[in-house]
Amino acid sequence: MTAPVGQFFFSLAVIIIAARIGGVLAKRLGQPPVVGEIVVGIALGPSLLGLVAPGLAASVVPAAVAPMIQSVAQLGLVVFMLLVGLEIDTTAHRGNTVLVASAGLGAALVPFGLGALLSLLLSARYPADVSAAAFTLFCGVALSVTAFPVLSRIVEERGLTGTPLGTVAVSAAAVIDLIAWAALSVVTGLAASGHGAGWLPVLGVGFALLMLLGVRPLLARAARSGLVARCSSPTLLASALAAAALAAWFTESIGLHIMFGPFLVGLVIPRTGDTARFLTDRLGDVCGRLLLPAFFVVGGLGVHLEALTVSDAAVLGLVVLLAVAGKVAGGAVPARLAGWDGRTATRLGVLLSTRGLTELVVLSIGLAEGILTHRLYTIFVVTAIVTTVITSPLLTALERKPGRGRRPEETMACTERN
Repeated sequence: MTAPVGQFFFSLAVIIIAARIGGVLAKRLGQPPVVGEIVVGIALGPSLLGLVAPGLAASVVPAAVAPMIQSVAQLGLVVFMLLVGLEIDTTAHRGNTVLVASAGLGAALVPFGLGALLSLLLSARYPADVSAAAFTLFCGVALSVTAFPVLSRIVEERGLTGTPLGTVAVSAAAVIDLIAWAALSVVTGLAASGHGAGWLPVLGVGFALLMLLGVRPLLARAARSGLVARCSSPTLLASALAAAALAAWFTESIGLHIMFGPFLVGLVIPRTGDTARFLTDRLGDVCGRLLLPAFFVVGGLGVHLEALTVSDAAVLGLVVLLAVAGKVAGGAVPARLAGWDGRTATRLGVLLSTRGLTELVVLSIGLAEGILTHRLYTIFVVTAIVTTVITSPLLTALERKPGRGRRPEETMACTERN
């Protein structure tokens, strides 16, 4: 099979099957399937298969079909960011707004500050061709991200859906993601400004305001009038995909990354009725089984574990420590101040330390924009995997440990009565 088109489909089949095997194995080990899929993506790259069998690695993703796989990966990113926007419900926290806001801000700002301080060390070891402000902000964002979709799955799988802990964790993660994506848009704007696009932040802010303050109310009015409900399923699906594609084209055209447009589209789609759920169900399987595996492989091609030195390993340990400590402190302290017992408050912080695929998206942008070197990109990717892998064991250990203080159920009840 020498024709590029035929080789492309062969490579895509191998990627899909390998990702599925990795997801199944990860689930059997008590981990989110996305962890196994990310690890498989790295294994197919230069860090494992490229070392032990370079000829086989070259046959999986030959140079001739790499651009095609990259296109599938970018399509997967567009659909994934549309789904992320769809899954964020800004009304889910009603009744406990103060705790959700404080936990979300704490779990975003504390690790962000630690990441900014860490950048002082990293900038000297891993210099990048961007401004110091862009590098500092990016390191802060990289440590502050929470994988909202992965966290939602963990909450569901551990039977925490509808509980105060699960509700606050998911809602706070939504707050964190909104802050992280906004900050990341500023970072990409600064990176582009360094190349002569100083007007980029203004266009980005203007587009976001247009979507949130203009398009969102119009769509909400259309949903209330029944216009959306009268649309057929194929029309809704085609409209959402077309809007996501156009938004990706626009944000890319003005110098922002393609992920920002689809995310905003998902954010403004009405939550009334079953529209958001319908789109999530229809797009979720195609995105997860077909498109995202290509994204994992493309991301894995930039991971070079074999290039890490002993000093890099020490930096990796420090990054993991700060990543977990910042989330636990930023999320647990507000919960303790709200009256939660220490064990449950710590569980909240641990849940918010999950990074997974969302972190991989952020890091891929950093690599593409020249903010991260391949070695630093590798360190942050391993950090994303480690912080996601340890979430379930830490939660299990904390569930066995007795705690003191008011149970979150009691705190929520008091809040609602007041």
